[in-house]
Amino acid sequence: MPPGPYPPHDARRSRGSGPQGSALPAGPTLAPGTVFPLRRMVADELFSAAAAVIRRSPRAVLGVPFVAGLVNFGLTLTLMVLLPSSAYTRMLTDPAAFEDADVALGLATDTAFIWLTLASSALTSLVILVAAAYMALPTLRAAYGLRTSMAQTVRLRLGRLGPVVLNLLVLGLILGVLAVPVLFLAVLVLVLTLFLGAVVVLPALFLVLCWVTAAVMYAPVTVIVERLGPLAAIARSWRLNRGRWWRHIGLVALLYVILGIVFSIASAPLMIAVAATELLEGSLLPGAPAEWAEFIVFAVSELYGTVVTTLFVGVVGTVVSLMYLNARIRQEALDVTLLAAAEQDLPTEAQHAGSVERLVPGSIEHLHDHFQDRLPQPAAGVNRDAARAR
Repeated sequence: MPPGPYPPHDARRSRGSGPQGSALPAGPTLAPGTVFPLRRMVADELFSAAAAVIRRSPRAVLGVPFVAGLVNFGLTLTLMVLLPSSAYTRMLTDPAAFEDADVALGLATDTAFIWLTLASSALTSLVILVAAAYMALPTLRAAYGLRTSMAQTVRLRLGRLGPVVLNLLVLGLILGVLAVPVLFLAVLVLVLTLFLGAVVVLPALFLVLCWVTAAVMYAPVTVIVERLGPLAAIARSWRLNRGRWWRHIGLVALLYVILGIVFSIASAPLMIAVAATELLEGSLLPGAPAEWAEFIVFAVSELYGTVVTTLFVGVVGTVVSLMYLNARIRQEALDVTLLAAAEQDLPTEAQHAGSVERLVPGSIEHLHDHFQDRLPQPAAGVNRDAARAR
């Protein structure tokens, strides 16, 4: 395919006309290449395309992660109710809490606290990963220039929520089992070398992390878009890296570095909020219970964390979705198929706005309809099942 963005699709062909020239109701038009170029993209183009997708569908790309952040906020509040201890509250609101030996020892020996904290962390990660996977829907729709709302993103693949969660749980179990020997070996090397081996061990662990992330990051997306099962999605994600392992690992490493820098900068206001706790407990709220000051700091910091998480999930989910699209373009010439599907005369019922609103370019339904329409139709009076058999 020639380089550069493709010209927008003719709106008249998207509206079309029914049999015998009957007019169709006007609806959203297909415009491939208007949001980002529908072709093979390099690293800088992927990030530019992610920004374009966010501008095209901000409610979907930012709204879904924000709801996920609110869910995580609710989980944390639930834990505060289940563990109404000053030690737990201090741990949430004061990053330096574990410098107190009594607090650290009390939390380390509290079995209920440990299990609930682990469960909370797992649920929080699960919600964030699900929200990131659903960013594939506004991204793929933007390939046709279509806008996507927050409710529409959820409604398009609400039935795939269970399979996505199952896929993430399977991934977590597999990666958790594989991580045990790797971490044990890393700790053993650090101890035997008196921590001088950290010069080699830490970069090696980061490289392994990037490799594992690249290997499985497309799995939840394929569950949503291609309707694959949990294990088939993992195998599909592995195959999509074929021939481009080091490029994808490099992109993942770049994402981790960028997110680490941004997170460090974004954490500065949280440190200021924690430092303000003493002021709230003393001069501004004289005589007020310390729990009130801690709760205020906790609420403000969690709200700020929700906003930061929203941006992180929206950007990362969109970039990974674009990498998924780019991998399919390179391996399967998906750009040619999508352009051909947008150019062909669609059936009358597919021209209605409702059908376009449900369209997910590159999905299993979209490709099935495209290739089915291109099959030769049996002549009148010929049995359709026999024609399909032939």
